[in-house]
Amino acid sequence: MVRKPDPEKIEKIRKLLKENPEGLWIREIARRSNLTKSTVSKYVNEYMKDEIEDVWKRGFIRIVRLKE
Repeated sequence: MVRKPDPEKIEKIRKLLKENPEGLWIREIARRSNLTKSTVSKYVNEYMKDEIEDVWKRGFIRIVRLKE
């Protein structure tokens, strides 16, 4: 069974990124939103991919922000 995205989780992530226009790394979004790192990563990569852009990426470290 495929789960649908939780609008509350999307809004938590979106709110954090709006408050930090320079971008945040996935782990920091997870910490501040009380979501797991894997949940944040899944939402950013699958459900919010049209809203998000990479600011910086090296290895496993990825900083993302909302597209302008």
